[in-house]
Amino acid sequence: MDIFTSLNEQTTYSSTQLQLILAAWVLTSPFDKSNKVSLETGDVVEDDYDKRSIYALLYSIYRTVGQVKDEHGELYEFTFNTWGYSWPSAWGESPINASEPQKFGQTAYSGLFHFSDLKSYINERDGKVKIVEMGCGTGAGANHICHNILPNCTYQPVDMQSAAIESCQRMFAPALDGRLAPLHADCTKLPMDDESIDIVVVNETHVTEMPGVCGTEDQEFFNSARRILKKGGYLTWGNAIPDATWQPCFDYLKSIGMRKVEECDVTKEAIKAREDDLPRVNIYSDHVLDKFWGFSIPIWGKKRRKEAELALKNFYRHPGTNLYNDMVDGTDSYKVVLFQKL
Repeated sequence: MDIFTSLNEQTTYSSTQLQLILAAWVLTSPFDKSNKVSLETGDVVEDDYDKRSIYALLYSIYRTVGQVKDEHGELYEFTFNTWGYSWPSAWGESPINASEPQKFGQTAYSGLFHFSDLKSYINERDGKVKIVEMGCGTGAGANHICHNILPNCTYQPVDMQSAAIESCQRMFAPALDGRLAPLHADCTKLPMDDESIDIVVVNETHVTEMPGVCGTEDQEFFNSARRILKKGGYLTWGNAIPDATWQPCFDYLKSIGMRKVEECDVTKEAIKAREDDLPRVNIYSDHVLDKFWGFSIPIWGKKRRKEAELALKNFYRHPGTNLYNDMVDGTDSYKVVLFQKL
C-alpha cells in the first residue's frame, strides 16, 4: 500500500478504511526500499507522489479527526488547508480575529480581496458578484468570504476531491441559502458558460509548481479561468510556489489576454505565519498520529509514524521542513496577484 500514489480522489475514506490503509502502509515498511520521505526535512520528491492520492488522504483524515483544541484550548475542525500569512502592516488593520485558530487561512482569503481595483469593481455592483474558486479544498475560505467579506456575492467553490466537496456541503453550504454552491469537478474542464463569472479565486491551489515553467496543466488551468471570466472581470491568485515560476505564469496570462494589475510579495509574512502557527500544528499532528493504531505496531509503526509526521509537517511548511526552508532561502516566494481580463 503506497499512500502517496494509490488513493482515489473520487473516494471519501471512512475512519475504518483509514485505519486499514495506514496499518497496511506500516506493514509494508520492511519491503519498501524507496525511502520517499526525507527523515531530515520531510521532503517528498515530486515524482514520488500523486497529488490526488495525497489530498484524498488528507481530506478524509481531517473529516475523521473532527474537532481538536488548539494551544489556547479553542475547539476547531481543520478546514483551512492553507499556509496563509500574517496580515501585512502596509494593508492597514487586519480584519481577522487574532484568537481564531485558523487565522492565517482566513488572512490568505481576505488578502485576495484587498486590492483597490477589485474593491471598486465589487462596489460598482453593490457586492452582487459571481465568484468561482478553482481548487477550493473544503470550502472554508469560500464560507469565510461569503460571511465576512462579501455578504451579497454568490460563490461556487470547485474541487476535484470528493471528500473536500462533501465537507463543504456538510459544514458550510446549508447556512448560506444557495449562495454557496460547491461543485465536484476538474478545474480545467469547468461547466460554467463563457464570460459568465465576475471573479475567479485561486488560493494555494496545487498547480504552477514546476520551477521556471508554466506547464501544460497550468496553461489549461489558466485558459479555463479566462474562458469563464467576463470581460473586465478579475483573477485574484495567491500562492507560495517556486520564485522562478511566477514570471512564466505572468507571461502566459498576458499572452491569453490577461493584464497584471498588481503584485504583492508576502513571503516574509508567510514565514512568520508558519513560525507563529508552530504550536497548533504540533498539537494537531500529534492528535492525528495518535488516532491511528497502525503506528503502534512494534518497530515498523514507530518508523512510519516519523515519516508520516515529517511529511505532514512539510506539507504545512512547518519550520525546519524542506518547504519552509524553500521560503526562507528564496527558492519559493508567496505572492498575491491580481489580473484583469481585457
